[in-house]
Amino acid sequence: MRVGFNACLLSSPNTRGLNRYLVNLLTELGSLGTDLYLYSDRQIHPSHLERLVPGSFTARSSASMRYPIWEQHWLPRQSRADKIDILHSTHNFGLPWFTHCPRVLTLHDAIFHVRAKDLTARQRYSIKCLIDRCYHWAARSSANHIITVSNYSRCDLIDLLGIAPGRITVTHEAADPLFHASVSDKERQRIRARYKLDKRYIFYTGGWESRKNVPFLLQAFAAASPENVDLVLAGEPHGVQRTNVERIVAELGLGERVRLVGWVPDQDLPALYGEALCFVYPSEYEGFGLQLCEAMAMACPVFASRATSLTEVLGSGGDTFSLGDPSELMALLRRVAQDGNYRNHLAGRALMRSGELRWRSTAEKTLGVYENVLRRSLPAKAVIESTAG
Repeated sequence: MRVGFNACLLSSPNTRGLNRYLVNLLTELGSLGTDLYLYSDRQIHPSHLERLVPGSFTARSSASMRYPIWEQHWLPRQSRADKIDILHSTHNFGLPWFTHCPRVLTLHDAIFHVRAKDLTARQRYSIKCLIDRCYHWAARSSANHIITVSNYSRCDLIDLLGIAPGRITVTHEAADPLFHASVSDKERQRIRARYKLDKRYIFYTGGWESRKNVPFLLQAFAAASPENVDLVLAGEPHGVQRTNVERIVAELGLGERVRLVGWVPDQDLPALYGEALCFVYPSEYEGFGLQLCEAMAMACPVFASRATSLTEVLGSGGDTFSLGDPSELMALLRRVAQDGNYRNHLAGRALMRSGELRWRSTAEKTLGVYENVLRRSLPAKAVIESTAG
């Protein structure tokens, strides 16, 4: 089977979020014998191609042109020339309206719709916002089938966007192989020294936008006040969001107990998870939550909010807390800091759950989607070819 991908995002060396999903999916599909064609409007960054199975892919980039022309004209023309069986975009938009082959879209969540109420009228009706809405609508309307990454997201896509249930398949994500490798004591010591972590610590990594709910974690940490324990926050290195966090840290009197370490390179994350007392994810809305998978793969005790998809992803791999009051998380933070047996119990649960979430399974389910879409498209394709003849 020849599968083409809108791989424009891979022109960036970024390995988080949507790129992590695509690269891991491509790696496993390649190992399953799928012929991969990667299409981009710029050169794909070599660091991504190095991750893929040699000989499993062909990378094609266009001449410089405006993105709408690339998406709606260059991409369908090139995919036809390459005799692609399925065209797949994995980043919520990016599908041509017309192609010679069926189209699959990975729509990770409905957050664009859910969080629209938080925008001002000026933001909601800005040119950029209207264009983004148009791209998303066009992609989900033209897709023959939609993949999403959690059952929670599937319900949102049905209830909020009106997508027919039969058009949506769920394929869970998983931790990158980077987080399944053991981390030596020497590496752990190096990371502690690099970030000046001389105390035990509670860890968070991710965005700091309002839905990530970092102030809630700060409030719970201040209330728990675990002895000789710091809170390490990895993420936004500067800007309004960091300024807001710094203000709250000062108001709560946390001072040096909260460490803002900025963006952390991927290669440092396994040791940071592995050395943490626990990883806390207080987010109000997530389509999936890859950080939970990463922490669990490193046997890091995990606490997640009982919100949206997080309980589904965490499963039995950790404990959860309500966002109604910080006291529940406060109690968990105190317990994990004081009770070694509890930490060991959580670490074992995390590893067991991590074993249930693998990219190979994601790729196999994705192949199943391709096969079903192709079977459904065969009668229409035969009619088109007969008419053309």
